[in-house]
Amino acid sequence: MKRRVGLRTEIIVNISFLVGAALLLGGFLLVKLTERELVAQRVSSVSATMKIVAGVLAPDLAEKDDLRARVETVLQPLSGSLSPAGWCLVDRDLTSLAASSGFVPDRTEILQVRYQSEPLSKIDYDFNRIPGFGGAASVLVSVPVFHRQQFAGSLQVRFSLADVRRQVASAQKLVILYALLYGTVLVSAGVYLLSRNVVHPVRQLMASTRQVAGGDLEQTLPVTGPSEISDLAGSFNTMVAALKASRLQSEEAIATLHDANLELLQAQQELLRSEKMASVGHLAAGMAHEIGNPLGAVIGYLEILRGDLGPGPEKDLAERALTETGRIDRLVRDLLDYAAPSPIDTELIDPAQVLREARDILVQQGALAALSLTDALPLQLPKTSIARHKLLQVFVNLLLNARDACDPGGTIGLAGGSEPGWVSLSISDTGAGMSQEIASHIFDPFYTTKAPGRGRGLGLSVCHRVVSEAGGVISVQSEPGRGSSFTVRLKEAESRCHET
Repeated sequence: MKRRVGLRTEIIVNISFLVGAALLLGGFLLVKLTERELVAQRVSSVSATMKIVAGVLAPDLAEKDDLRARVETVLQPLSGSLSPAGWCLVDRDLTSLAASSGFVPDRTEILQVRYQSEPLSKIDYDFNRIPGFGGAASVLVSVPVFHRQQFAGSLQVRFSLADVRRQVASAQKLVILYALLYGTVLVSAGVYLLSRNVVHPVRQLMASTRQVAGGDLEQTLPVTGPSEISDLAGSFNTMVAALKASRLQSEEAIATLHDANLELLQAQQELLRSEKMASVGHLAAGMAHEIGNPLGAVIGYLEILRGDLGPGPEKDLAERALTETGRIDRLVRDLLDYAAPSPIDTELIDPAQVLREARDILVQQGALAALSLTDALPLQLPKTSIARHKLLQVFVNLLLNARDACDPGGTIGLAGGSEPGWVSLSISDTGAGMSQEIASHIFDPFYTTKAPGRGRGLGLSVCHRVVSEAGGVISVQSEPGRGSSFTVRLKEAESRCHET
């Protein structure tokens, strides 16, 4: 069973990813810019130095006397970062006069120096490699040697840039440390503020809602915090007060009718359920409205952030955050649809045909592939007045619930019939069944026996509302271990017309 992640954890994870990614991206960009600047400064330094060395060697190049020793003498004072890794000296005909041991000259560079009469530098440095992990790091400098304003030869020297790479690696470690420390401070401050202003009030609201759902109507919330949270707390308190007054009125009315028959008792239970559904719907509408505005802003900010980020892990994190906020947005829309359903147009239909249509849709989708179906529906039933798509939604929900209740190889049965003024359709299953205690609550909003993540407890509540608005009744008969049977009773169209 997948463990659900709380709002606090979601906030901590998302803030940590976004802040960490932003700090690391900015730090590494700064390191890369610094790395390029250091390499450019080193190349400029060695080029200027080699121009001076070429001027010193010019008279010796004309004499061509013991040039190797002379070049080594001139280059010997260079040490540290300017210490050459190898060199080569050629005459005006590009014939090698002297070179350090193992050095292979780049004749293409020397040839360009001869014709351009300008110093050239060739950088062999992998800027895309992560500092500290090796890679090419050197610069090849070629300078012309002039004697009496005439080209006399060329000096080519290679310098190592490994020390630059080491400096950048050290700077990178400082950037990572800075990102960790600064990111920890930012995340801690953000988590504290969000926990105080959002998470803690929401948890209080959730705890109080559970208490109210359990029958405790003495719950109140402090009307404090941001305006949206305080307004939501005020709406909750108003709803609880109204529900408490309604319960007292209902109990007083029931006390005066203690000799009422079973039908009256059932009507009272239905009234209590309707009040509870209306109250929870009011709460759902308030929560969905208050959460919807900041949620829309969060989605907008994430869209902007995703558009600004290039391909990489940071953009992937932004897309994941958008996916999760999209799930929250869909839940908010479901709550709004439940709390404030839109008006619908009715039509005369045969409910048996609608039930067969719901069955065929699920069979074509493969949703009932592992189960057996028995169809005892009559060819047709008296027509009733109801929105076709709403009744189809009811039957699809009941069939899916029957499927979820059955093990592979189970059976789902369809049946129907009529009596004076009424038509009835039933959907039965050979699943695990349920106790009377559970059966008395299954039409309550947000009540579900399914595993977390597989249902929100709104399906049967919506079915109950649709059938009730059409003047019908939905009921369930169930026994543990012997399956369940849901029956939908709808008034005949002629009967409803007579009543009107």
